[in-house]
Amino acid sequence: MDSAPSAQQEQVEQSERKPKVSPVGDISHTGFSLAAIKIQSGSPDELELILSTKIDRAHGAYRNAPVVLNVEDVTNLNDLDFWALQEQCRRHRLFLLGVTGVVNEDRAEALVRRRIPVVNSNRYARIREENLKPKIVTQLLEVKVPVQVPVPYEVKVPYEVKVPAPVKIVRRNVRSGETINGQNSSIAIYGSIGSHARIIASHHIFVFGNVNGADLFAGAPKDTNDPGLTDAIIHVQGNLVPGVLAIAGNYRTAEDFYNDPQLGQIKAQHNGIVVTLEHTNFRYFSATDYASGN
Repeated sequence: MDSAPSAQQEQVEQSERKPKVSPVGDISHTGFSLAAIKIQSGSPDELELILSTKIDRAHGAYRNAPVVLNVEDVTNLNDLDFWALQEQCRRHRLFLLGVTGVVNEDRAEALVRRRIPVVNSNRYARIREENLKPKIVTQLLEVKVPVQVPVPYEVKVPYEVKVPAPVKIVRRNVRSGETINGQNSSIAIYGSIGSHARIIASHHIFVFGNVNGADLFAGAPKDTNDPGLTDAIIHVQGNLVPGVLAIAGNYRTAEDFYNDPQLGQIKAQHNGIVVTLEHTNFRYFSATDYASGN
């Protein structure tokens, strides 16, 4: 005689009969505005001095703000007591999320082993990625041979050196999520740009349409040794609602623009917007004022 199914078997059968439900939610990449506190030694005394002189005297400007510690100049990360520093920030009404300025893989692994979060900005993440690429080491050797070479001597190069066009022109709308690269050139787009699209130019960016949640990077550094073109401009003739704007590695997020009263006044004129960089600060002009030099 067959025995009755056990309670555990009934639970398994019921779970198999239940329809599978996909989880609700998604993961997306976006820009956040975080203040970075640069430290030299990483000691609690050093951080206490910075917080008491810089943060506490800011009249509540940083109250309950998320921050990261820039440990680029800290020599020995093994002595970094992150949890004590995190508690110290909390006493000054700050939320310490992690550390940035980590461009060496050994330093990154040392932090991860100690469960310390690494929150690198785009600049430090790019440098760290470049450091992971294999390096080719060359050495020049001088060899003396008893052969005389007539002077002058013509050397033929078997390939042509192509010079990129100064302006890359896009005569269409840019789709959401699409990336347009203009290395060693500017980019001019005769159309609008969809959300989460990325426009990256080594020089200027001109958009003769609307920007709807896209990321614009003008004066983008070509490599880790290039600071970027600080004289680059971003000109948007239509409505400007960006995700991130950047000039020569200096970033502003959508939240920064939303809270900027100067930008709101310029947008209300409907004459186009020109964004420039002065030191590390962004300046905004209507296209008419920029053309007249005002």
